[in-house]
Parts: sequence; C-alpha cells; structure tokens
Amino acid sequence: MKKSYFILKILIILAALIAVGYLATTPDSEVILKRPWLEKSEWFDALKRPWLKKTDNLAAGETIINIPSNTQGQYGDLRIGVGNIKSGEYEIDGVKETGVTAMLWVSIRDKSEENKTVTVYIGQSFEIDKYKITVHDIQGELVTLRIWDVSK
Repeated sequence: MKKSYFILKILIILAALIAVGYLATTPDSEVILKRPWLEKSEWFDALKRPWLKKTDNLAAGETIINIPSNTQGQYGDLRIGVGNIKSGEYEIDGVKETGVTAMLWVSIRDKSEENKTVTVYIGQSFEIDKYKITVHDIQGELVTLRIWDVSK
C-alpha cells in the first residue's frame, strides 16, 4: 500500500511539472509568426496556415505566401522550399550590399527543366514559368513572398 501511494504521489508531481512547463513555454510557431503589424485576428489566421496567408490590400492577381525556414510552400503548381536564412552579401546594380538572404528551391510540377535554386534578398524579383515572385520580407525564420500568375 505504501509503495502504490508513493508512486501515485510521484505521478501527480510529474503531471504538475509537465503542466507548468507546458504553460510557461512559448510554442515555436508563435515566436516565428508574431509580427507587430498584424492585427490580433490576422495573427491567429497566420498561425493556422502560415504557408498560405492572403491579405486584403493586394494588387490584382497577387498572392502573399509566408513560408517558414526548412519547409515548403505551394501556390498552384508552383513549389517553393526555403532554407539557409542568414546575413550575407548580395549585389544590386553593381553595388555590394549586406543584409538578410535566404535560399529558395523553386520548382513547377511536371516541369523539372524549370527548377531553380536562388539566393534572394528583400525586394528581389524573378520569374519561373508563368509566375513572377518578389521577396517581400525575410524576418527571423519566415520568408514572405508576393506571387503573380502572369499568364492571365
């Protein structure tokens, strides 16, 4: 009887410690996606689907996609993987700049000849197949891209 009471006491203490640890720890996705310019309701929507977030103030045919590092996002038949977010050097019109860069692996379904690996910086634009992609923001472990389907 004493043994089972002792084991029960230990289990209750462990459950309490786990509950306190769970409540005191911030989830990783909250840290990555928290942005000061997001309204509270938008922030909760971004937590639900960070890889496909549309905003209201977009140009015609434009979509914004947020992709966390080491994951892949998609838009139609376009697939974009994100990784290697770091501070680095890049060149704009012959002038070397230093800032945040990210590596993008871009592919089109059933068109492997279109695949690209691109190191990008904020403001850079490029095209692949029928899509124009502009890097809107790189913050923390999150890359925000603006995508237009230029075939329409």
